[in-house]
Amino acid sequence: MQLELSRVVQGRSRLGVLKGLGRTGQHSLEVPGCLLYTHFGTVPHLTQDTLHTLRNLPSVTQVTLAEHQEVLEEFKDGFRKFAGLHDTVVYCSLHDPATLCPTGYTTNKTVSVWGSGGRIELTVAKFMALQKTVQPDWYQSMADGETWQNSTSRKRVRKSVDRTLAHLDECLLVHQKSQLKISLLTNLFFFLQACH
Repeated sequence: MQLELSRVVQGRSRLGVLKGLGRTGQHSLEVPGCLLYTHFGTVPHLTQDTLHTLRNLPSVTQVTLAEHQEVLEEFKDGFRKFAGLHDTVVYCSLHDPATLCPTGYTTNKTVSVWGSGGRIELTVAKFMALQKTVQPDWYQSMADGETWQNSTSRKRVRKSVDRTLAHLDECLLVHQKSQLKISLLTNLFFFLQACH
């Protein structure tokens, strides 16, 4: 994966292209960019037939962590094939970006994600086992992202950064040991910006 910048505005805003995405490296994504949003692997309000008739779809499809790990483990071919997402880069995010997540459920050892059955508490081992089962091209590291409210104190932001770095270190160890052929996206950039 390689980021080619075409323009930087006031040292903060960046325009460019992420190249070499996916298992074959043939996909790219404009930055800032748009991902194809899915809810449990399907685009809301569109059937697979309708979806395939649309032109200029984003090259990256977002999925959240699968709730039904047992089904995917038995299927064994990953979420892409299970959901029929063939010609796309699959990005697995920690949380569903279209739903609000309650705060106060993150600890030094766990992160909570929310699904249709309620709260699912993830340790690094369980999180990485999910990634191995989902088999995305790209995934978001486990992180404490509960600093989105305007009233968040500087102390809480620092705690969030420390937890995120600790989770990232553990995820990287498991990632390297398991030799997953997946790119890892870290939240470090976003948290460091929040500290300024």
